[in-house]
Amino acid sequence: MRIIDIYQMEQEYIVGDGKNLQALKEKLETDAVLLKEIEEDFNQNPIQFKNEYINAKTNHLKNRYMYYWSFLKWYFDKALFSERTTFPDFQKEDMRKQGWMFPFAFINARITTSGSVNVTTEELYIRNFNRLFDRLFGFNIGEKNSRIDRYYKQAIFNYKNKCYYSCAVSLFPIIESYHQYMNNFNDNEFYKIKNNLESITEKVESVKQIYVTRITYYINLVKQFNDLAENHYFNKSLDRQNEPEIINRNRIMHGLFSREISQKDCLQLFCVISNMIVIKSIIDANEMLNKTIEELKQLQQETN
Repeated sequence: MRIIDIYQMEQEYIVGDGKNLQALKEKLETDAVLLKEIEEDFNQNPIQFKNEYINAKTNHLKNRYMYYWSFLKWYFDKALFSERTTFPDFQKEDMRKQGWMFPFAFINARITTSGSVNVTTEELYIRNFNRLFDRLFGFNIGEKNSRIDRYYKQAIFNYKNKCYYSCAVSLFPIIESYHQYMNNFNDNEFYKIKNNLESITEKVESVKQIYVTRITYYINLVKQFNDLAENHYFNKSLDRQNEPEIINRNRIMHGLFSREISQKDCLQLFCVISNMIVIKSIIDANEMLNKTIEELKQLQQETN
């Protein structure tokens, strides 16, 4: 009998769960090929291959559940310390008020300096994000080499060549497009990002909590983006006299800007996109987790 066994978590992998996740992902991919072969035999001869098929599919679904549960746990682990009252970060709170979302790698990090440094906290963050740019923002958007991914790479090229206006003009449509991607929006209607902010909040609030202690980091992250989108990035702005400190898409697209588009503006938009990818990963994992639960229930009902 062809067997798909339950994945055994390796103890030496427990810290961080990264290696377990990778090993389990590889097993799921390999087992999917075997399951398809067993399923084809079962469809041709249900009586002969019934037990083999049921055992294989049940274990495959249990492994898939374990993968997405562990995937969510990994993200919640990252956020755990950020929620402790013993881990204050007043610098970050001040930066958030100035329009900054922080890359996932900085979820529990703070920038400190020794001695006298004649720069602002914001300038320290800009310097650090720029120094670590490839590690923080060198990812794919959607499918590799897709249209949106190629446009994102063009924005990176513009940034590295200090063409900040062109970079910002490239990044705003990517943010809007990726927000549609997060919403699974496939309609012919016009998509207006400010009309679709709450749907992402609802999805993140429904994500399965792994711990008894509720982790609200990602919920707050979405709310932070919604606030920036509604009150700054996509806010209607027609005042020619008072240029807002936080970059505004409408002013750029309609030629109302009265200051230089800066490195800071672009880095803030890259930070937004990096967090949108994290949020979508969590939403997708939760949806797959729920789908797997339903498939297991259905399989049990069919075999009873």
